[in-house]
Amino acid sequence: MPDDPDETAEATDADLDAVAENLYGVLPDDFIAERDAAAARARERGDRELAKAIGRLRRPTRAAWLANLLARHRREQLDGLLSLAAGLADAQRTLDGAALRRLSSTRNQLVAAMAREAGRLAMEAGDPAAESVLRELQGILDAALARPEIAEQVRSGRLTRTLSYTGFGPDADPDAWPMPAVREAPSPQSPAPTVEADPAEIERAERERAERARAERERRERAVAEAEAEEDAARAQQHTDEDARDAAVEARDAARDRVAELIAELDTARDRERTSTASARDAETAARASARAAGAAATRTARARARLDEL
Repeated sequence: MPDDPDETAEATDADLDAVAENLYGVLPDDFIAERDAAAARARERGDRELAKAIGRLRRPTRAAWLANLLARHRREQLDGLLSLAAGLADAQRTLDGAALRRLSSTRNQLVAAMAREAGRLAMEAGDPAAESVLRELQGILDAALARPEIAEQVRSGRLTRTLSYTGFGPDADPDAWPMPAVREAPSPQSPAPTVEADPAEIERAERERAERARAERERRERAVAEAEAEEDAARAQQHTDEDARDAAVEARDAARDRVAELIAELDTARDRERTSTASARDAETAARASARAAGAAATRTARARARLDEL
């Protein structure tokens, strides 16, 4: 009875999940070799669909690998950082400048601390991270704080891309007004209070900073997209070549089986030939003996007739 397609698909998904869980825990430089070995094992078991699915797993960038390290080994701290997202979103929507500045400061401190921790984990794993990669990791964490879907990718521990966020957070509530900063009344001896920056000015400064970073981010994203396109093309060619190889192997095995069958048939025919040759030889010997016996009998008959005629 054939396997249930749904059960087969579920088994493939479970096997793929187990393979992915292992792969995204290895060093980036070991990823391709480990992935190809896992695909080869699946192919040897006859599970070509699983082998193809494993082959489509992407190697993580260095920064994505660092984020995966945090998700695997510092999950509690990572969740604590990402929990700031709701407060940042509320402060942005309500134009609460004081809360936004306070949370932004906390965010920056925690993001920097998490990047340093990821650097320590990478060092322990035997693959130290460069400062540029740690900065890319901070960009990933900032993006996770701004976008829930990116946060989920980071939490999965299977991130493959270096993500960044070039927006300015959630849209502000149209009915919201900037909340004034709370100021303490100065004492007679204290100097005049420092004027707090207007939230609109803060937003404009943030926008200018983001605009300056946008061009560089877009350039890097284009480079990543081009690299991924090349990888996809190479992976597609790999799959085509693997399919051709599998077909060739199947044809070769079928040919070998046929050769084995023909050799067996030839051996049987040779056995029959040897048996028939022996039988023919024996029959020839018997026929010659019979001919000699018949000749001798004919001679005796002739002699007997000659003696009879003498009477």
